[in-house]
Amino acid sequence: MELLIFWDSGAPAGIQASFCRELAALLPVVPRLCENPLLVTGYRPERRQTDASVLLDSLDIYKRRSGVCDPILLVVSEDLCRDGDEYLFGLARPETGNAVVSTSRLANAHYGLPPDEEELFDRLVKEAAHEVGHLLSLAHCRCRECIMYNPLTLEDLTRQKRWLCPVCREQVRSVL
Repeated sequence: MELLIFWDSGAPAGIQASFCRELAALLPVVPRLCENPLLVTGYRPERRQTDASVLLDSLDIYKRRSGVCDPILLVVSEDLCRDGDEYLFGLARPETGNAVVSTSRLANAHYGLPPDEEELFDRLVKEAAHEVGHLLSLAHCRCRECIMYNPLTLEDLTRQKRWLCPVCREQVRSVL
């Protein structure tokens, strides 16, 4: 399955090719980096965050207007939220095949820690794989090290491994 990746200009530059290789190693997808045709919208000044649902709405509209059928992953730098959640690392909408991930809370700088590009990259790959896993019909997993475990904190995300547990791996095989 081909996965279109839209990389927003504010997201970390220079890691896109490595990111695509790592994602392809984790999941049965062929990532294709595309020029991002979208403007990031949905900023909520009262929260100083961007509504992830609005970004997914923009992706839905783009797909309808352009005739794109492949799933899309949008990578942004804005801090994400939605009603009912204080913050989000990412969000998927499986019914339309779209997902968004943010690098904002994946970076040590957000927490006042020294920058660590390797940790940022690792967390981004794992969060993106998690959201793309939802696009492949995977639900949250109870195995705390599996990519599909629901990471509610940075510690959860950091603890995860870059792998699918045997149960999730079998579910992917059965879907494809």
